[in-house]
Order: sequence, then C-alpha cells, then structure tokens
Amino acid sequence: MNSKPLHFNLMKKKKILKYKSEKFEKIEDDIIMERPLTIFVNNYELLTLMCLPENLEELIIGFLISESLINNADEIEDISFKMNRTAAQVRLKKEVNFNLFKKRTLTSGCGGGATFSSLKDCAEAEKINNDFRVKAEKIAALMADMHKKADYFSKTGGTHISALADHGKIVFTAEDIGRHNTLDKIIGRAFKNKIDLSNKLVFTSGRISSEMVLKILRSRISFLISRSAPTLSAVEMAEDRNLTLVGFCRGQRMNIYSGEERIF
Repeated sequence: MNSKPLHFNLMKKKKILKYKSEKFEKIEDDIIMERPLTIFVNNYELLTLMCLPENLEELIIGFLISESLINNADEIEDISFKMNRTAAQVRLKKEVNFNLFKKRTLTSGCGGGATFSSLKDCAEAEKINNDFRVKAEKIAALMADMHKKADYFSKTGGTHISALADHGKIVFTAEDIGRHNTLDKIIGRAFKNKIDLSNKLVFTSGRISSEMVLKILRSRISFLISRSAPTLSAVEMAEDRNLTLVGFCRGQRMNIYSGEERIF
C-alpha cells in the first residue's frame, strides 16, 4: 500500500530497450519528472533549483531557513507561484541585504543544487545540547519504514527520500530528485506546522555532505541518519557541533560517527 497518493503527472511512461540475462526487450518504463524552480525574494532573483515539482512551498520555506534568510516561517508574508509553478515570488515581512547572498556554492548533490553557505558558517551554528536518546534498534526500524514509503523511488528509481521521525514513528516524508531538496522539504514542512524539533530525528537516503549537516544544525535537530556515507567535512562539523551523525544504516547495522551518547 502506498503511504501517500502518487501524482502520476510527475512521472511519464517512455518506451525503452531493456537488456537483461543476455536478452533485449522493449518495455514501458516510468521516468520521474525534473523541473526548474526560480525563487524570487522581495522581487530579487535568488536562484533556480532543479527539483521534483511537489511540495514546493515547503521546499522554499526550508531552503530559506537552511540558508539563514529567515529564522521561521512567520517571517514570510506570502508565497505565490507563476509560469506553471516554475517561478515563485516570496514576500518577506523584512528587508534582506542580498549582497550577503550573492556568492553561491554548487552543492555536491544531485538536482543542480546551490548554497550560499560555506564551512565557516558552521562556527555560527549553535552546539546541540539536549538529552534526547533513542535505541539503536528503533533507529534501524525507522530507516526501514522510511524506505517502504519511498513511492516514487519504487516506481522510477529516480528519487531520494528524507523523513522526519520521533522515537516511535515516521511523522512525514519527502521525495525529490535532489537529496538536499528532500531535507529542505522536511525542514520547511516542520517549520510551517510549528513542529517541535528538539525530540525529532531526520533520516535520509543519500550521502551526507557538509551542506546537509549545516541545514540540520540550523534547524536545531539533533539526529541525522543516512543509509549512505558521510564526507569527512560532514563528520568533523557534526563532531564540533555535537550532532548525532549516523551513516550506513542498513538492516541491523549502522556506523555512529558523532554524538554516540544519544544512542543506546
């Protein structure tokens, strides 16, 4: 059973030639959609993201919070879409010095992502100081549950997925062609709905980079867990800010790189 209704207009069937077991076969395959989203903030063209065009408002809110343009969703006056939802105009309740956001860094992720942050921004992120603890077997079970909810991936193999969870269940998930985008969608939905993140975990399917760690730190979440590997910069950043960072969470095994005191 699907965990959410699939939007079939986000996939398209294409005739392809498949090779398997020394044989060729013509079949129809489901291909995931990829579209640009240009974000304007107070009439300033901030950037264009390549994304799966679903949960776009949450994506925008999460991106603006992750990049420190805003601190919470209440700072947004309005988000409106145009050009068949390939452009979004965000009106903030405050003025922004966009000169601080002109230097972009291409992220290490898929989907043509970009960030205005750098490694030095880690020093400005507060250390995670809480006593929220979770059993290792519960973490493994939640990771398995997240992958059962990866509906677009099961159809196309073309998406990443992230999930927000508490110590007992998956709260919600987000899929996208870009792993950074999945985090922004999760963060944006949480802030939009004013969810307390001090006792939450974030699970993700993709490699953990330093930009992803910084997104989590700025959201005040204490756990980031992936079935894939972290980079060295991500591990060092997590150690420095006391974030619990877990990689290679598959089946009944995982590697705990930092914040091990929160797992028992």
